[in-house]
Amino acid sequence: MTSLNEESIRQALAGDPLVGREVRVLPEVGSTNDYLKEAARGGAPEGLAVLAERQTAGKGRLGRSFQSPAGLGLWMSVLLRPTCPPERLPPVTALTAAACAEAIRKVCGAEAGIKWPNDLVLGGRKLCGILTELESGGEGLALVIGIGLNVSQRREDFPPELRETAGSLVMLTGREVSREALAGAILRALDRMYRDLLADDLDAWRGAYRAACVNLGREVRILRPDREEQATALDVDRDFGLMVRLADGREEILRSGEVSVRGLSGYTEG
Repeated sequence: MTSLNEESIRQALAGDPLVGREVRVLPEVGSTNDYLKEAARGGAPEGLAVLAERQTAGKGRLGRSFQSPAGLGLWMSVLLRPTCPPERLPPVTALTAAACAEAIRKVCGAEAGIKWPNDLVLGGRKLCGILTELESGGEGLALVIGIGLNVSQRREDFPPELRETAGSLVMLTGREVSREALAGAILRALDRMYRDLLADDLDAWRGAYRAACVNLGREVRILRPDREEQATALDVDRDFGLMVRLADGREEILRSGEVSVRGLSGYTEG
């Protein structure tokens, strides 16, 4: 696969966006999120997007590592400096998942699902992980959104422990995918999502998220720090919490920083 081209990404992004107003492509970095957090402390402007051909220390939720091999995916982060009240920010990770699903549909014609809260899946396999982090300093509060999207891996490109659960767009759709076109589409969707977040106009995004959420109506396992429980996933609330009915009939709203959810027989399936 050819290297990412900054100018091609800018052309795919088009217009005068806030998110993606500056695009940098790096041959290698530890983590694009860490790169942007450091840049934020140095006063980097809002809207900076950084993509790396390879990450050597990619990060996922709950401190997990994220595999990011050279040339096979989109490993990218964007820097935002939101002026809205802080209580509006927790749903950003879920909103990013909805934005990425929209971009995949437009570029690849594939309907990626969302495994609550923020993993994109296709054919029962994980395509994409998202990690948002807050950083203070420089010009004030900064929000860094990291996206790791598998584009061109074959099954054998994944580590043995991931070969039954991970997938890529090329592997699952059978089509070649332009990483530049996909990066531009993701940045466009994030730009619109961010403007809607600042305007507190998220109803359409909530609807898109619910429509894509693969957990709803299914039996799930809730993985708590001290135990597992079985429940039925019912709905997603206004703040993108997962509403579940426990085995004893009680209903509860799960928050993404507290628990993990799995299907009964696999990563996504019930």
